[in-house]
Amino acid sequence: MASSSHPYASLTNPEIKYDVFLSFGGEDTRESFTSHLYSALSRETVETFIDDDLRRGDEISQSLLDAIEASSISIIIFSERYASSRWCLDELLKILECKKEYAQIVVPVFYRVDPSHVRKQTGNFGDSFLKLGERFPDKMQSWRNALTEAADLSGFDSRVVSPESALIEEIVNAILKRLDDTFHRENEDLVGVRLPMKEIESLLRTGSTNVYKLGIWGIGGIGKTTIAGAIFNKISRHFSGSYFARNVREAEETCRLGDLRQQLLSTLLNDGNVKNFLNTDLNFQSRRLTRKKVLIVFDDVDHPRQIKILVGRLDLFASGSRIIITTRDRQVLANCGVDEVYQMEELVDDDALRLFSRHAFGGDHPHESHTELACKTIKYARGVPLALEVLGRYLYGKTREVWENAKSKWETAPPKGIQDALKISYDGLDDKEQNIFLDIACFFIDEDRDTATKFLDDCEFFATSGIDVLVDKHLITISVLNKIEMHDLLRAMGREIVRQESTNDPGKRSRLWHHKEGTEAIQGISLDMSKVKDINLHPNTFTKMPNLRILKFYSSMNEENKCKMSYFQGPGFTEVRYLHWHGYPLKLLPSNIHPEKLVLLEMPHSNIEQLFDSVQDYGKLNQIITAAFNFFSKTPTPSLTQHLNNLVILNLSGCKNLQSLPARIHLKLLKELDLSGCSKLKRLPEISPGNITTMHLDGTALEELPSSIECLSKLSHLGLADCKSLKSLPSGLCKLKSLDVLIIDGCSNLQRLPEELGNLEALDILHAIGTSITEVPPSIVRLKTVRGIYFGRNKGLSLPITFSVDGLQNLRDLNLNDCGIMGLPESLGLLSSVTKLHLEGNNFERLPESIIQLSNLERLFIRYCERLQSLPKLPCNLLSLDAHHCTALESLPDLFPSSDESYLRTLYLSDNFKLDRNEIRGIVKGALQKIQLLATARLKEAREKVCR
Repeated sequence: MASSSHPYASLTNPEIKYDVFLSFGGEDTRESFTSHLYSALSRETVETFIDDDLRRGDEISQSLLDAIEASSISIIIFSERYASSRWCLDELLKILECKKEYAQIVVPVFYRVDPSHVRKQTGNFGDSFLKLGERFPDKMQSWRNALTEAADLSGFDSRVVSPESALIEEIVNAILKRLDDTFHRENEDLVGVRLPMKEIESLLRTGSTNVYKLGIWGIGGIGKTTIAGAIFNKISRHFSGSYFARNVREAEETCRLGDLRQQLLSTLLNDGNVKNFLNTDLNFQSRRLTRKKVLIVFDDVDHPRQIKILVGRLDLFASGSRIIITTRDRQVLANCGVDEVYQMEELVDDDALRLFSRHAFGGDHPHESHTELACKTIKYARGVPLALEVLGRYLYGKTREVWENAKSKWETAPPKGIQDALKISYDGLDDKEQNIFLDIACFFIDEDRDTATKFLDDCEFFATSGIDVLVDKHLITISVLNKIEMHDLLRAMGREIVRQESTNDPGKRSRLWHHKEGTEAIQGISLDMSKVKDINLHPNTFTKMPNLRILKFYSSMNEENKCKMSYFQGPGFTEVRYLHWHGYPLKLLPSNIHPEKLVLLEMPHSNIEQLFDSVQDYGKLNQIITAAFNFFSKTPTPSLTQHLNNLVILNLSGCKNLQSLPARIHLKLLKELDLSGCSKLKRLPEISPGNITTMHLDGTALEELPSSIECLSKLSHLGLADCKSLKSLPSGLCKLKSLDVLIIDGCSNLQRLPEELGNLEALDILHAIGTSITEVPPSIVRLKTVRGIYFGRNKGLSLPITFSVDGLQNLRDLNLNDCGIMGLPESLGLLSSVTKLHLEGNNFERLPESIIQLSNLERLFIRYCERLQSLPKLPCNLLSLDAHHCTALESLPDLFPSSDESYLRTLYLSDNFKLDRNEIRGIVKGALQKIQLLATARLKEAREKVCR
C-alpha cells in the first residue's frame, strides 16, 4: 500500500481536493437553483467548490482553473444566459480538457433551457452566444465544439424532472453514486488493500450508534496512512463532518499543533471564524462538536497528549461518530481507549511484486530480463510498501549491473528513505530501550525471550519492561514459541545505527557481527563460523575488549571447529555475560571469566572437559548449560547443583558418559530438564516440588522414575522415548493434573500402564508405540481431553474395554497398527469424534457393525489385515479407505451409492485376490461416476496444487 497523501493518483494527475466543481451563470441561477443544489450536496458531505465571488472582467483566474483540476466531478448548469459569459465558456473548455486528460466526470444540467439549443447554439441561448462571439471571434469555434460536446453528454433536464426539489434530489443521488463508483475505480489502483479495507470496515461497525474508536498499528512504511485515507474517502460522506489530521507527530515537533487544531475544528464546525485559541477554550468548542456525527482520522500519533490538545476527550462526540488513530506505538492506542486495534500486515509476494513493478518498470509486471532480480529485491523489502516504492524508484531505468551493486550495498545499509522512516520509532526510545533494540538487532534475533531478558536485565537495561515497549512499537514481535523476531529491514536499520558509530573503523563500534580486530568500544560480537575460513586467535585478542558483554561464535551449518588458539592471556572476559562458542578449542574455560556474571553459557561440540577450576562461583549461571557436557566423565558434585539455584533450563542432552546425578535436586526455578541421550544414566534423583514443566528423558538407561515425580504439579510434557530399561511407570504419575503429553515410544521393556491412567485429566497426547504393553487399562475411557492415542506395534495387545458416550469425547486419532488384535469391541462406534482410525496389520476377521456410527471418520486404514473377510457399511463422510493386501477380503459394501451422499475420494484395493472381478468393475464404474461429479469442483484445487 502506498503512503502518499492521495493513494495512487497517477504521476500526472493533480491531487483531488473537491468532490464536485459547480460551473454556472451567476446572473441566472446563483441565488436560486445553484445555491439550493450546493446546499443539498453539502448536507450529504460532498466537498463542493462554488465560486462565491461576483465575476468581473473576462479572464478566468488561475485559482479557478486549479479548482477544476482538483475536482472529481464537474456539474455544468446550462441556463439561458450561460453562453453570454466568456468566464463560463472558458470554464467549460477547462472542464472538457480535464475530462480528456484525467477522466474527470462531467454532468450537464439543462436548467430551463432546451438541450438542443445548447448543442446547436440556437434560440435565446444561441443569441447570447452570438453576441459574445462578436467580441471574441477567435474563440468562437472552440466554444462551439465544447458546447456541442457537453450537450451530448448524459445529464438532467429541468423540463423533464419537476418540481425543482425532485430534480435536485435526483442530481445529488446520482452524484453520490458516481462518487462511490469513482472511489472503487481509484481503489483498483491500490495494491493489497481489498482485504484490510473489508476487515477495517467490519471493525468500524458503521451501523452502530455508539462512538467507536479504532486504532491502526504497524511499523513505519507499512501503509497505515494509505489504508486510513482509503477508508476515509469511502465513508466520509456518511458523516455530518469529517477531517483527516495528517502527520500529527510532525505537527507537534514543528510547533504546528495549534494550527492543525484550528483547521480541524474549522472544518468540522463549518465555521471559518474558529481561531487558534488557548486550551482553556477547548471545552466550549468541544461542546459544539457533541451535536455532530463526525469522522476523524488522527494520522501518525505518538503520544495521547496530541489527541487531547486537538479535541479534548474522544468520548464527547455525537452518537455514530467514528475515530481512527494510526500509530507505530500500540501503547498509545491503549492510553487513548480505542475499542479495537487493527494490526497492519506486510504485502503478500504477488502484491509486493506488483507494487514494486509499478515503480521500477512502470507496469504491473517486471521485465522478463529482470524477473529474478525483482524477486530478490522484494524478498529484501519483506512486503513493506514504502521499501518497495523507494527501491523501485531508485532502480527505475537502471542497468542490471546497477541492480546487482545496489543489492549488495543494501545488505549492509538500507536506502536512506527507508532508514529515516524506520528510525522514527527508534528515536522515540529511551537510552536503555535503544540498547535493548541494538543488542537484539545484532545478537538476539530468534533467541528465546526469557533468555534474552535475563541477559539484558543483568546488563541493567531493564529488559522485562523494555521488551514490551519494543513490541508495542512494533520493532520486534514474539512468536508462539516465545522467540524474538524482527523484520529484516528493522534489523538492517539497527545495524546501520551501529555502523554509523564509526563508519571507517569497525573496531570503534559498540557491536560487531563480522570478524574484525577489537577495541575497548566493543560490547558484543556475533560471528557465524560457517561463513568464514579458519581463524587463528592471538592469546591477547580479547584483552583489547574490556567491555565485552556478548561473545557469540555460532555455526548455522553446524560445522566443525574453525577457530584455532592455544591459550588465553590477559584480563579479558571479565564482563562477559553471554558466552556461546561452537567448537570451543580448549579444555578449560578462560581462568579470568567471572562465572557469577554469566547468564548464558553454551559450548556445543567443544573439547571442554571441565568448566571451572572451582564450582564455588556458580552463583548467577542461571540459564542454559548445553551439550558442552558431552565430555563429562564423572558425577557432578553436590556443590555443582547447590550453586545453580537460579537455573531455569538445565540441558545435559547428549552427555553420553554421564552416569548419575546427585541424590536430590533442589532447583526451585528450574522449568526445563533435558537429559535426553544420556545413555548411561540409570537413575533420576528425587526432585523437589517446583516449576518444572518439561522433562526430556528420552534415550536414557532409567529403570524407573522416582516417586517424587507426583509432586511436579506443573509438569506438562514428559518424554521417555527409547528408555529401553524402563519396566513400569509409578502410580503417582497419574496425579499430575497438568500433564498433557506423555511419550513412551520404544520403551520395549515396559509391560503395563498405571491402572489409574484415566485420572490424567489434562492429557492431550499419549504415545506408546513399540512397547511391550499387552493390555489397556479400562480407566483410559475417562480421558476426556485426549486427542491422540498411539498404541502401534504392541504385539498381543487386547482391548477388554467398553467405550462409552461420555468417554474419549475429543479423541481424533486412534492408532492400533500392528498390534495383532483378534477382535474389536462393538462399542467402537461410540468414539464419535474420531477422524482417523489406524487398524493396519491386525488379526480380526470383521469390523464391528457400529463403525457406521463414526460420523466424523474421514480416513480408515486396514491394510495387511489378512484375516479380514468382509466390511460392514461405512460412514458416508469417509474420504479415504486403504484396504491394500487384505487377502481374505471377499466382499465390499456399496461404496458408491447412486445418491451424492458418499464423499469417498481415495480407495486402495490392490492385492485383494478373493474379490469378485464383477464387483471390482462395479467399484471402478462407481468411482468413475464419482470422479466425474467431483471433477469440476476439484479442477481449481488441482491446478493450485500443480502450481505449488
